[in-house]
Amino acid sequence: MEMIEFTLVLLPFLGFTALILNIAYAVYGQATIQHAVEQGVRYAVTSQTMTGLGARASIQTIVQQNAFGQLNKNPGSIALGTNGWCGIYVDWYLVSTANGALVNEDTAPNGTAAAGGNGMQTDGTLPLVEVSVQNLTGKFLTPFVKSPGMGTLVPVTATAVAWDRMEPAPIVNGVISVPVQ
Repeated sequence: MEMIEFTLVLLPFLGFTALILNIAYAVYGQATIQHAVEQGVRYAVTSQTMTGLGARASIQTIVQQNAFGQLNKNPGSIALGTNGWCGIYVDWYLVSTANGALVNEDTAPNGTAAAGGNGMQTDGTLPLVEVSVQNLTGKFLTPFVKSPGMGTLVPVTATAVAWDRMEPAPIVNGVISVPVQ
């Protein structure tokens, strides 16, 4: 009799334990990528670049380094430095003088942004920078088995976004150093 009671209690207990672990891992993953994009924005606002990399590629590298392995899948699917590498997006937004709307610098009309989309405006005003990780699908510790009547199970996707205002470009030997894309 005790074996039957033990079995009836053990199976739901193991199910709830697996559920708690899966939820905790999903929360950890979301917190990790949020931390990574925040570090990317902190790096972006300083207008620094890594040796041999442009502004976008440098920021994407910082985000990936701070993601604790969450963004290492398919790193070669899109070339480093293009928007969307490993799901990491970097965009600069200009404030329109006409109506105050935000305009993505990559799609801004000619003459309103510095060439190459590197975050610096030609009129000296400072744009906003957005670093995001989009549509990161979650990896779970235990797989879900589709049972009859449950419908289609969809993987959990996470998105993290951070914004900040750019700082002025650093001055090196009396010359403003503007990073290139």
